[in-house]
Amino acid sequence: MDIKIKIIESMDGYSVKLSAPDREAFGFAIQTLKEIVPATLRSYTPAEKIWVINDWDYLNMWLAELNASFTVGVVWERESSRAPPPTQSIASPFQTLHLLPDAPPELVKAAYKTLAKIHHPDARGDSEKMVAINRAFEIITQNK
Repeated sequence: MDIKIKIIESMDGYSVKLSAPDREAFGFAIQTLKEIVPATLRSYTPAEKIWVINDWDYLNMWLAELNASFTVGVVWERESSRAPPPTQSIASPFQTLHLLPDAPPELVKAAYKTLAKIHHPDARGDSEKMVAINRAFEIITQNK
């Protein structure tokens, strides 16, 4: 097995821990992750050496690309249940657009356009996600 991946499903997304026996396989895995998963949908925690991917479709595309070149072993886990975040949280619109609350207006607009291209129903996207993205953009731009 060339690459081992542990994926923990949580409310925040999918935490991914990679291990590979050689630098080439590890480097390929990281490079393809960065090429396939948009920066707005991924983050890295250096202290824990964990990537968090916030979109199921991109996670699957990345795993398929790895499987095309390497033997990949995947272990799935679910995070222990915890209380969901409050539904009326001010951070919710920012989380929907994968932004921090202090994001400048031009970044808000860029994130909205990027997510709209991905999730728009005309592009075979999810109409429910698109409604949430539109609502989040509305809320953020009204408050700024």
